[in-house]
Amino acid sequence: MISDEKQRLREQMKAKAVDCSINRPVFPIHTLMTSDAWTNAFSVLLYSPIGSEADTTTLISAAAERSLVFPRINGEVLELYRMTPESNWVTGLFGIAEPDPATWEPFGTADLDLALVPGLAFDRNGGRLGRGKGFYDRLLGSSDFRGIKAGIAWDWQLVDRVPRESHDILMDLIVTEGKLHWTGSGLDNQGKRR
Repeated sequence: MISDEKQRLREQMKAKAVDCSINRPVFPIHTLMTSDAWTNAFSVLLYSPIGSEADTTTLISAAAERSLVFPRINGEVLELYRMTPESNWVTGLFGIAEPDPATWEPFGTADLDLALVPGLAFDRNGGRLGRGKGFYDRLLGSSDFRGIKAGIAWDWQLVDRVPRESHDILMDLIVTEGKLHWTGSGLDNQGKRR
């Protein structure tokens, strides 16, 4: 079964993350920042990292002219909030730093230009293995979302094949430490729909 394959791959990647996170450098965000996907994005979804995930919060200081958006878990969905100068963080479910709704502005999925997405593993066809709760699949699978989906990964997180089910959302782009991997999901290498 695909769910069993996913679980085996999750366990392998979590074990690998422990080995690879020793003396882990800061993720080289400049690879992303040289892309047209970044240059053409006015609103960008970032995330607060868990464990060995690449830290996209380093983009906060480099993206003053953009609307920076972070997710907050509410039940089974991710709610989106835009950062303001008054924004404060709270600790949410799973110990993740999340927007405090009282100090952040709600933001609509339809207004996102670029979504930076964490994962345990990715493949070059856009497959993504998350942690199994489906939060990002539901968000990015929404009919409102029309932006670019960019998986953010360390080189060691690229695998030959991520098992996929019908509800799994493919990434348009995988950003690793030194390379942009356009997946052939309907976008060209400038991030424009074909």
